Amino acid sequence: MAAAAADDMKVDQPEQAIDEGLYSRQLYVLGHDAMKRMAASNVLVVGLRGLGAEIAKNVALAGVKSITIFDPTPVSISDLSTQFFLRPEDVSSGARRDHATQPRLAELNTYVPIRVLEESELTKDVLSRFQVVVMTDALYDEQLRINDITHGSSTHFISAEVRGLFGSVFNDFGPNFLCNDPTGEQPLSGMIVSIASEDGEGLVTTLDETRHGLEDGDYVSFTEVQGM
Repeated sequence: MAAAAADDMKVDQPEQAIDEGLYSRQLYVLGHDAMKRMAASNVLVVGLRGLGAEIAKNVALAGVKSITIFDPTPVSISDLSTQFFLRPEDVSSGARRDHATQPRLAELNTYVPIRVLEESELTKDVLSRFQVVVMTDALYDEQLRINDITHGSSTHFISAEVRGLFGSVFNDFGPNFLCNDPTGEQPLSGMIVSIASEDGEGLVTTLDETRHGLEDGDYVSFTEVQGM
């Protein structure tokens, strides 16, 4: 069974068409390119307390290629306060969090296969099956160990946790990842008066009393330039 599941998660499978009726809202917001990348992504979610369950739910509804969950911890009574997939009978039966969560998570989107990782350890070979690994509520040393493995590969790493009203998230998408839009805000535009050259460097002058709002490192594009 493990070998068959591993074959299902290979990256080089044929690309599947996106159901535009099912994911119409996401297509409008994210665009086809982002949706195609999501549809080709096998995601591993490690840790299924309240935060992990919420992440797994959102990823399942987003329409990724597959989700694998891993949390062998037996369900406790305290889990019922935050983990909405778990039931009182899961506590009495001593079920694992991932085993109890899987069938209920799978009901949210029948187009996304939901699996339980049956391996006992997160090794390099196991992690290499996935394009994204999401860890929640993990010990710091374990986060570092997993991130060291994924950093040198094509696997994206995300670690998140919540502490009461406060939360944190860490992303490592590899050394070649480029963020073209760090804020999500609309591009700034403005009028310029002149472009001059001084000592080999260009000097751009904007309209008086007008803030351009730019910062060091911003990408600037000039249009309708005359007289160059």
